[in-house]
Amino acid sequence: MEADILDISGFSTQNPLAGLLLRVSCVKDDATLVVHNGKSRRPHRQLTTPAEGAAKPSATPTNPPSPPPPTPKKGGVFFKLFGLTTVGVGGVIGYAWYDAEFKKLIEENVPYSKDAFDVIFPYFPDIQSFKTVEPPVPSKKLEPIATDVPKKKVETSQVEKTAQPSKPTPPPKPTPKQAEQTKEKEINDKAKQKEAVARKLKEKEANEAAENAALEVIIENLIENNTKFIKSAVEAQQKVVDYTKAHTQALKKAMDDTSQILDKDKQWEAVADAFSIRESTVQEANRISDMAKENLEKLKKTIDDSKKDAVLKKNKILKTAQQKLNEFNNDINTVLSQVKKEESEARVMTKYKDLVDKGRQQFKKELESIMPDVKIGDKKGKKLSEDELNSLIAHAHRRIDQLQKQLAEQLAHESQRIDKALQIQRVEDEKIAQTRVGLERQRLRDQFSLEKDKWEEDARVEFEQELRQHLARQAAAHSDHLKDVLKIQEGEIAQQYERVMHTRLIEERQTFQSEVAGWIARLKGIETAVDARAENEKTARIAQELWLACIAMNGVIRLGKEGGTSGEEKLQPLSKEAVAISEAAGKHPFVQTVLQSVPEEALMRGVWTEDSLKERFPKVKRICKRVAMIDENGGTLFRYFLSYFQSFFIFNSVYAKSDSDSIEISELDTFNILAHADYFLEKGDLLQAVRFMNQLQGEPRRVASDWLKEAKLLLETRQAAYALTAFASASGLGTIF
Repeated sequence: MEADILDISGFSTQNPLAGLLLRVSCVKDDATLVVHNGKSRRPHRQLTTPAEGAAKPSATPTNPPSPPPPTPKKGGVFFKLFGLTTVGVGGVIGYAWYDAEFKKLIEENVPYSKDAFDVIFPYFPDIQSFKTVEPPVPSKKLEPIATDVPKKKVETSQVEKTAQPSKPTPPPKPTPKQAEQTKEKEINDKAKQKEAVARKLKEKEANEAAENAALEVIIENLIENNTKFIKSAVEAQQKVVDYTKAHTQALKKAMDDTSQILDKDKQWEAVADAFSIRESTVQEANRISDMAKENLEKLKKTIDDSKKDAVLKKNKILKTAQQKLNEFNNDINTVLSQVKKEESEARVMTKYKDLVDKGRQQFKKELESIMPDVKIGDKKGKKLSEDELNSLIAHAHRRIDQLQKQLAEQLAHESQRIDKALQIQRVEDEKIAQTRVGLERQRLRDQFSLEKDKWEEDARVEFEQELRQHLARQAAAHSDHLKDVLKIQEGEIAQQYERVMHTRLIEERQTFQSEVAGWIARLKGIETAVDARAENEKTARIAQELWLACIAMNGVIRLGKEGGTSGEEKLQPLSKEAVAISEAAGKHPFVQTVLQSVPEEALMRGVWTEDSLKERFPKVKRICKRVAMIDENGGTLFRYFLSYFQSFFIFNSVYAKSDSDSIEISELDTFNILAHADYFLEKGDLLQAVRFMNQLQGEPRRVASDWLKEAKLLLETRQAAYALTAFASASGLGTIF
């Protein structure tokens, strides 16, 4: 029996499901599936297949396949494909359940896979329950203790150093030149200090002027706003006074007028209208008054804050603002006192109305108790009978007698009530008087404060004028005294200057002669150094030209011909670069030996770039997979078809991902070789990829022969170019050191 083995191992080795190996052995019409859970392999160990003793695929079968039975079962191939598809799909779903990145990759590339995963995955357990949690490693807290020891040592050493008595060093004696420099420095420092003081004074004056200007603008705006609001508030309160008077007069007229009995309803409607107008006017007036008081408070706060400020308290606009504030307060207080007076009269009239209404209600209740069947005030009621009229007249006589007695009693107590009313009125008058006295006292206090500020300002101006006169006289006397002193000092300084000038000239002449001798010696040394530097520059220039020529060759090897799109179009001969390197090196034996090792084909035709070989490799890989089952002797058409069909069910399997991983060459097949070569080629390791591709045999070897040839040519040429570049870099470093 012949077994064709299909390996699917293109999964990561960093999870429990990695290294999944599906071996599908097709023996006649039966299909057997063996699944091995691959384990992660450690480096420096020989890699073996999970199922030892399994039959290896052979390119040339020794025994021919047994003939098929005379009556083959129908549908055998279908069940094989169905089983293979089921197992493959199940493996893909299982790995997608475990690896979220693989799931995302499948959803992006396979249509409708996301919907299928959303339906299937809810039945799977949570993946977090299968992941082990590593126990936390207790942190060692010994480092602070270890770091304290050297600190203590350093501190003790510092204390020991500081404890050693140091010998006092005598201060150096200042030379005349240093003394002169010190004086010049002091003079410059004083000048700078004066300039700084003057600049600060100017800045201070500018800031004060800006603050005063801002205060004037703010107060002018506040005065303008308060003028508008106070005018509106006074007008509104005057309306309140007028409407309160109108309401009081209408109420008095409705209560006292008994001539027009039928027009009482209209009179009381007029009273109600006057009351509603009065209430709305009072609300509006209160709103405007509150706004006016708020603005007055802002103005008062601004004035008080400015008076507390040392810069702003001298501003003349504060007096004007205080006068305006007093006027505003006087206006608003005057109109408010009028409003209170009218409201007091209105309250008295309202109290009088309440007493009259109370008496009427009492009389109405008495009539209803005498004549319960008669509706008082009902115009449509029946006429009174004779008995009812007699009862009404009798009640009226009794009521008159009662009222006469009450009147006599009231007359007897009239003096007492008058005294009580006068006492109440006296208390009210005292309250009003106290309020007015307080307002007048505040007005007089504000006025006195303004007068006091004015007197203080006048006194300050007069004092400043006198002070300026005294200062001017003292400044004149001081300037005369300074002139005399400066004349004396001028003569002394001139003599001292002549003496110091003569000494300094002698010292400078001697110093200049010694410096000239030193300059001549230094010039000779510079001339010698320039000659040596010129020789080094020449050597460095030659090394630089060699390095540039090597870089040019490396660029051609790496990028190819400019403007080329395909691999063949990028081919460019390297003979020109080789000649340039040879000329730049001056026929150096090492360079000539390396250039002779460059293949002739690379010099005449050029080499394929690594990127072109990478672009070409997928096609070579695809064709090699399709002919993987064909050996050196070839094969039948059915074998070609079977090899082609097999290439669709093989996944990449890379288990040697670094140079430290060991590989069993005998166990490598075409697919493993191609997968490893593709992996290392993607990593940029062309040499390792060529090593793997060199292990191909049979028809895949023949298919990849051209690619291998070009890759080897590129590696040989690049190795020579790297050697030349290293030699050029070493030559350049030799000139530096």
